[in-house]
Amino acid sequence: MATHNQVRAIGYLLADPKIVNEGIEGEEKIIIKIRTVRRAIEGYTGQQYADLIVYYAGTDIMNKLKAFKQFDIIDIKGVFNILPTRKKSVCPTCGTINYKENCLATFVYPITVNRLGSYRDYIEEKQASPDAFLFKNYRENSNQCLLIGTVVTDPELLPNKQAHLCRYGLGVNRKYYIKEQTEQKADYPWVYSYGEQAERDFRYLRKKSVILMDGFIHNENVMTKMVCEACGSNYTFSSVGTQFTPYSIEYLSAFKTEEDLQKEEKLNRLKELSE
Repeated sequence: MATHNQVRAIGYLLADPKIVNEGIEGEEKIIIKIRTVRRAIEGYTGQQYADLIVYYAGTDIMNKLKAFKQFDIIDIKGVFNILPTRKKSVCPTCGTINYKENCLATFVYPITVNRLGSYRDYIEEKQASPDAFLFKNYRENSNQCLLIGTVVTDPELLPNKQAHLCRYGLGVNRKYYIKEQTEQKADYPWVYSYGEQAERDFRYLRKKSVILMDGFIHNENVMTKMVCEACGSNYTFSSVGTQFTPYSIEYLSAFKTEEDLQKEEKLNRLKELSE
């Protein structure tokens, strides 16, 4: 599979960093939640702001990350990672806590990070909110993900009220070594394209197509099915699913050409006549 995975995120901390195993040399881990803002995109009417999870378990920039505080504005260059996890829910019938296995968690793994300031420093400018400040100053590059990957599922058009919506899986080999994830060789994000881009993706892409995507990362609420281990009740619970949506896409190789599409249409007509 093709390889390129680069994330640029500029946002402010929603809370102070969470530090796991603090003070234990070589075992410290840090989790930071930042708010970012996207650029405008044709056909997509979802949330303007996206909250991203930043996770780090190395040593090179650990002290720098630990020094950040709520409302600090930081500039991150890194990669995205997708790891298996389990999601917790409570049975509405009997109150038992259940765990859904084989779920996915997406986060940004920072390679470099810089503090640009703090929202507190700009309060005198009478910005309406930290979100408004973020939108005004950083929306062009607050949430950007550059990927080169291989399409691993057939694109499908999904029902959507506002505009055409196309979904497909993308395989992206890892090029950045993360010592605690040595067995993970690739990541598999879901791409959701909208509007005219969705129409083009559905028409021209297929399994093994290689694309260059300039997009953004965002989370959407999804309903997940669950069966209670204690009482056997079927129920659904709300969880978060991560999506990658393109600002633009360039088709690099193995995509359908107009000649390929004409051949497909001809074969389909012949098949219909023979039935």
